Amino acid sequence: MLYKNEDKNDRLVLLQGENGRKLIEKKLKKEGFKICLIECYKRVFKNLDIDVEVKKWRLYKIDTLVVTNSESLYQLKNTITNIDQIKWLFKCKIFVVGTRLLKIAKKLGWKDVIVSKYANNECFLKIIKEINCVI
Repeated sequence: MLYKNEDKNDRLVLLQGENGRKLIEKKLKKEGFKICLIECYKRVFKNLDIDVEVKKWRLYKIDTLVVTNSESLYQLKNTITNIDQIKWLFKCKIFVVGTRLLKIAKKLGWKDVIVSKYANNECFLKIIKEINCVI
């Protein structure tokens, strides 16, 4: 539940990434806040030799991924070869935050998707321990 802005003079600065989602901005405006939107950062993906990285991940028997944003999901899907997607990537268990990322992960091809309610270390650690039966 958002605070109802009765004063109608409250001004907020909303800091977000380039082309960030508009949900928070829309909700705050609906509540009567005046919003100054500042796009203050831009995600730039690191240039990796993905074939070398995937070989390492498979050699290390990586079978679980933790992904906290949609850009990373799309980046994995779009940079890893179709063969590696079938043989490895989509066989990995994947932890995501919220139903939005769950839907994207399923649409892209993951089958074993576990949803964390919050994108913080404690929540992720707890759910990873629960799923993997670590006490």
